[in-house]
Amino acid sequence: MIFLDKDQRHQVGYSFIIDRVEVITPFGEDLKKNIAPYKPKDKDALLMELSNIEKITTTYKEKIASYRAMERLLSKIKDIRTSINRCSHLNTLDEVELFEIKNFCMISEELYSIYKEFNEEICISNISFNTLDRVLKLLDPDNKKLPTFQIYDSYSTELKAIRFKKRQLEDNILASNDEDEICTLKEERLKWVILEDEEELAIRKRLTEEINIDIKNLENNVYSMGKLDFLIAKGKLALNYNATKPEISDKMEISITNSFNPEVQHILEEKGKSFTPINMCLNSGVSVITGANMGGKSVTLKTIVLNLLLGQLGFFVFADHAKFPILDFIYFISDDLQSVSQGLSTFGAEIIKLKTVIEHAKIKNGFIALDEFARGTNPKEGSFLVKSLCEYLNTLTSISMVCTHYDNVVNEDMVHYQVIGLKNVCFDSLKRKIDLNRTHSIEIIQEHMDYRLEQVSSSNRVPKDALNISVLLGLQEEIVNIAKKYYYGNPYSNNEEEYHGE
Repeated sequence: MIFLDKDQRHQVGYSFIIDRVEVITPFGEDLKKNIAPYKPKDKDALLMELSNIEKITTTYKEKIASYRAMERLLSKIKDIRTSINRCSHLNTLDEVELFEIKNFCMISEELYSIYKEFNEEICISNISFNTLDRVLKLLDPDNKKLPTFQIYDSYSTELKAIRFKKRQLEDNILASNDEDEICTLKEERLKWVILEDEEELAIRKRLTEEINIDIKNLENNVYSMGKLDFLIAKGKLALNYNATKPEISDKMEISITNSFNPEVQHILEEKGKSFTPINMCLNSGVSVITGANMGGKSVTLKTIVLNLLLGQLGFFVFADHAKFPILDFIYFISDDLQSVSQGLSTFGAEIIKLKTVIEHAKIKNGFIALDEFARGTNPKEGSFLVKSLCEYLNTLTSISMVCTHYDNVVNEDMVHYQVIGLKNVCFDSLKRKIDLNRTHSIEIIQEHMDYRLEQVSSSNRVPKDALNISVLLGLQEEIVNIAKKYYYGNPYSNNEEEYHGE
């Protein structure tokens, strides 16, 4: 799947979001279920969708009575698409189907009346309701405006006469005490019942043919109800999370300010913690995020992927500001448990996916996200492979984002972000806190970890959070001293200032 498969969408938090898109109608539910990304040629349609959502978010509170009236009517809608399809093929409708179409028309006419007045001010594009007054009159010949249906006498003088004769026979049956006479009357009544069934069938056939004339209007209103339902749900989602209308660029550039991932935010809030907003500016080529494994690189990647995906699907995004193009694809490569269960190693699964990604990236423009690529092989080879991959991705028009804990994989012509981590923390103070409460050492480190990103340059060297975390968690000093030899080439130095807080 070019825009993430089901498991990947769940992994980045899309399932969490789509479950909170509260559509009301079966038609809206289908639109939500079958939502597809906009293509570059559909830019005008995407801009219209985003504009419609914006109109809803800016008027929902002001026009709450109108919105609630429309939502109340939408909640009464039953799925009549099977009946519409049968009618379009002139398959004679039964009484239940005719009742459901009548009820649909009654709701549709009421909704049409509210929406028409409402939309004169709001001006939502690409949604229009057609009047179904002719169908309603057809199914309500006595103009009683009741949510019921039967084959009325007024449909046919012959039917009326048949039913009159049948009722006379039924009265005679009830009045008679003669078993032979009753038997004769019942046989006579049966003949009239058959005639009644035949006449009702003829009437239902005629009604089906008459409704068929308005089949396009029925289909249009089904679509418009679903579209209106889905748009309102998108607008309410945006309001609930203070989401933002993204700016659609014609260039291969991505900028996103104070973005967040609602699922991760929800999990953190349940623990009494807060989400650190993410700021990124990306262009064609590769951008690399480095930092220790506890630094939140994967959350950053998932947050960017989620918001890009939502933008391609016509949603507002979870950020203060966002700008990106319409993409041909979004690929996200991380742990592939499904492929592993099918007999491939994690690394093997990554390579199989990567081949597909590269082939697409040669001919189309999209977004490629790699989370700790090559972690399933030995570190030395892994760093070589990641460095090689970054060099290649940097030659493409597509935008790539690579999160890795490998060091020395970034060339000068690449954009390099680093998780700030423990860089600005008072190391001695943090160490004392941990020494006093060893059982909660991980939680204490996480509380002091700065998950923000900063762009790396020659003036702000990469901090060694992995070594710092090892010291904080009490790794034996002998091992730390050996590690310092490989970090700084001095196996005898005990100066902690060389590694913590650098």
